Amino acid sequence: MKISSVYIIATILFSSVSLLAQHKISGTVSNNKDKPIAGAQIFLDSVNTNVKTNKNGEYQVFTMGDPKAIHVYTPKYGLLSHDYQGEQKVDFVYIDGRLSSGERLSNKDKISIGYDEEDEKYIAVKIDVVDAEERIDATRFLSIYDLIRDRLPGVRVSSDNKITIRGVNSLISAQDPLFVVDGNVVSSIDYILPVDVDKISVLKGSEASIYGSRGANGVILIKTKK
Repeated sequence: MKISSVYIIATILFSSVSLLAQHKISGTVSNNKDKPIAGAQIFLDSVNTNVKTNKNGEYQVFTMGDPKAIHVYTPKYGLLSHDYQGEQKVDFVYIDGRLSSGERLSNKDKISIGYDEEDEKYIAVKIDVVDAEERIDATRFLSIYDLIRDRLPGVRVSSDNKITIRGVNSLISAQDPLFVVDGNVVSSIDYILPVDVDKISVLKGSEASIYGSRGANGVILIKTKK
């Protein structure tokens, strides 16, 4: 009886902690005529949540932490950003319908959200993406470097796993590109297993400028499977 009571109490406490740690953010996305926008992508900081608004322009996302910003992106209207202050409900309204990124992208384009330090604003940029689904057998790669060497055109990986992105002009060309894993900048990607990779993207030139001087040698974005 005592064991059962302890188990029940422990279960309740664990569930309570889990609920407290997880935040739900919901809201709507509409245009300047108060019409709902369906299919708009929701980002938390620079991470694509893979959540899109429904036919009523509604969305709902869960986060285990407190993001600094919430973004909504649609090819027709562009990017809107909101500095997150712990709200449970965040609505977006496109006032003039102009693209924030300055470029009209198609529905098939893959994008990344980053912060342009020079202009002090968030922007959306088109990126080249390698999806995990394109790989026949991820287990045949011994390391993340073998995966990058095999699947990313324009990226050179030396025998000692030094990575160089072709077409990058930099005064600090001896350094590796910037690595961003699941929205976080990391100093090394040695710990990542090929089978855990969902997507790999490459940014260079103006696309990498959203990371400021840190992206001078290009940026490799890695999204892992959840």
